[in-house]
Amino acid sequence: MEYEERFEKAVQVTGVGLLVNLGLTLFKLFAGILGSSAAMVADAVHSLSDFLTDIVVIFGFKVAKKPVDKSHNYGHGKIETLSASLVGLMLLIVAGQILFYGLRKILLFVEGENLEQPALIALYAALLSVILKELMYHYTILESRKINSMALTANAWHHRSDAFSSLCTMIGIGAAIFLGGKWVVLDPLMAVFLSFIILKVALKIFRSSINELIEASLDEETEGKIRQIIQNTEGVKALSNLKTRRIGNNIAVDIRIKVDSALDIGEANRISIHVEHNLKKAFGPYTYVLVKAEPYEREPAGKPEDGKIPEHAEHSEKHDICLRKQPIKEGKNNRF
Repeated sequence: MEYEERFEKAVQVTGVGLLVNLGLTLFKLFAGILGSSAAMVADAVHSLSDFLTDIVVIFGFKVAKKPVDKSHNYGHGKIETLSASLVGLMLLIVAGQILFYGLRKILLFVEGENLEQPALIALYAALLSVILKELMYHYTILESRKINSMALTANAWHHRSDAFSSLCTMIGIGAAIFLGGKWVVLDPLMAVFLSFIILKVALKIFRSSINELIEASLDEETEGKIRQIIQNTEGVKALSNLKTRRIGNNIAVDIRIKVDSALDIGEANRISIHVEHNLKKAFGPYTYVLVKAEPYEREPAGKPEDGKIPEHAEHSEKHDICLRKQPIKEGKNNRF
């Protein structure tokens, strides 16, 4: 998928969610007040956070698609990550609000106050929300996988958390309506229960996006794949000092490779280019790759490497030469 097309698709998907969330927020708030349901009012607040989140995400995508410029040499991909972190933060706030709202109602019940029995309109609103939000989750998560977007994935889980909350709300309201009496307390109890579900999802999204913003390395599985690709590149005898990070939808790789010291600079440079091309083929054309080539120094006799290409420890800076930036001169004496 082309760069511009990716962001257009993300905005389109989020725009659909925005309209759905706006409609649900208004209907659920109306149903919660008219139907005297604490859980439904809490659920409406959750839908309102979804609506506000959609606005943040759309703004993030609009900014993130801007090309590289003088002040942003790696593009604006981090804006997408920032949007995801804001989604997580909003979910944390919503979880806290719902928890407080539900606990307050429960305390009133414990102190002997009679809670008003919810009306059927609140139950219908909860059922409609479960259906629409689950559909929005599947639609959004499918598109997020196609374009590999953390922000869209976070928003998809925001839809699902709303579906879960509406399901809990529906159970609580249904029990309060059809069982009556002391069972009315199930309405705020479900509000408390769903707040913990939302909290779990929020922490997962928030932690992942914050790790990316503070330049955390990629996961071990991805780094293992990167090492394998480099090791399988013809001419690479060893590798060292692998550094990775994520920049929005793309990844950045900084690696040192060891090549035969008998090769001239031009030949070593071609191996570096092959490493770069192989990584971009695996992780996408917008992958940032910096390859530094060094002469291979044989390790002293000792433990065998079992046929595997070794990963050397950091050596002195005397061999720290970035061959991608060295001019290739004609002649037979261009050796390491």
